[in-house]
Amino acid sequence: MTEALHILDSTDFESGPTERRLTALADARRRIWAIADRAGPDGGTIRGLTRGLESTETRLTEGTPWDNRPPAGTRRSSTA
Repeated sequence: MTEALHILDSTDFESGPTERRLTALADARRRIWAIADRAGPDGGTIRGLTRGLESTETRLTEGTPWDNRPPAGTRRSSTA
């Protein structure tokens, strides 16, 4: 667990171009899963640490649900 937390704490996921950030996220996830594979019963808990990384990767590649909202001050037409 300590190794996995160190990876999360010491890796820069926030700066640089999107491609570099995606590479850092994928590398951290790979390394944490490798730690979990040898961790025995704690493996599932350690793998769970990568959920936030997965969410960040999704946000970088697919955007967020609120990215498709109309601009402020505009109204959607209603069919009701």
